[in-house]
Amino acid sequence: MMTQPDNKADKPRDVLFFNKLAGGVLFAGLVLWIAYHVAGAIVSRPESKKPILAPATAEVTTTASGALPPLNNFINKADLTAGHAFFQQQCSACHSANRGGAAGVGPNLYGVMGSPMFSRAGYEFSTAAKRVASGDWTYQKMNEWLFDPQKFAPGTRMSYPGIKNNQQRANVIAYLRTLSAHPIPLPKPGPATEPRTASTLPTKEGVKAPSLSALYANADLHKGQNFFEQQCSACHTIAKGGANGVGPNLYGVVGASMFAHEGYDFSDAAKKQAHGRWTPQKLNEWLYAPTKYVPGTRMGYSGIKNNQIRADVIAYLNAQSATPVKLP
Repeated sequence: MMTQPDNKADKPRDVLFFNKLAGGVLFAGLVLWIAYHVAGAIVSRPESKKPILAPATAEVTTTASGALPPLNNFINKADLTAGHAFFQQQCSACHSANRGGAAGVGPNLYGVMGSPMFSRAGYEFSTAAKRVASGDWTYQKMNEWLFDPQKFAPGTRMSYPGIKNNQQRANVIAYLRTLSAHPIPLPKPGPATEPRTASTLPTKEGVKAPSLSALYANADLHKGQNFFEQQCSACHTIAKGGANGVGPNLYGVVGASMFAHEGYDFSDAAKKQAHGRWTPQKLNEWLYAPTKYVPGTRMGYSGIKNNQIRADVIAYLNAQSATPVKLP
């Protein structure tokens, strides 16, 4: 008996089948890649947002031209040790200061005083900074830049809110002057009295920071974290079990004993002000003006004067705990 031939078995195989399949996949990917880049050329992408950071506000006395008064007298009596300590705490995370040091987040600052503005080998400054570069860094230009970088060079990448205290700013500028083989001459003494900013006006003993009770309901933990990372993380760790640095680890600080953290030696000035535990109100007063809350503290930070930012930071610190307290 004759059987019918098996058509499937006799049908020739397409030896190029897998090559054709791979070619089709590659072609489809190429079409998608071209479409994506053509669309990107036609439709502009939104610019990335700047870090969430609002500078602290302060009422400032200025000259008729709108410039800050000179700090000549402050610089001539500056405390270089305090300037160096402030630099280490607030600036060293972004800037190196040794001769020939590498640029980091910001440029190396050795020899900055008297050098061309916003022009350092190996560092690319923002367009906003280059736009206001004119001549060399004088005492007055550095004074205005460090008081409010965003106002001095609108759009600058430097998100630091500035040093509002006149003597602290002068201490830092005087310290920057020493970072040179040939420091520029000290400024000539100014008038016997100089206009003062609100941050240096005398205050009454026991002055209290504005209450934050009404602001905690709208506290933004994300903004508090951003501020902490930009302003505080150079000196403090926040992770559970984190090591102490220039300052103590701050995990669980809200509700913890004041100025008492294992492995960290607080200053005598701080220990004298240690009464009970860190409540939100005590943290509010401390973060508002550390040097007024604890006269003689080693912490050179000038404080967070913006009420909502201070509330955001305290709310963020409170969240970094196994047992957060109830905020007012």
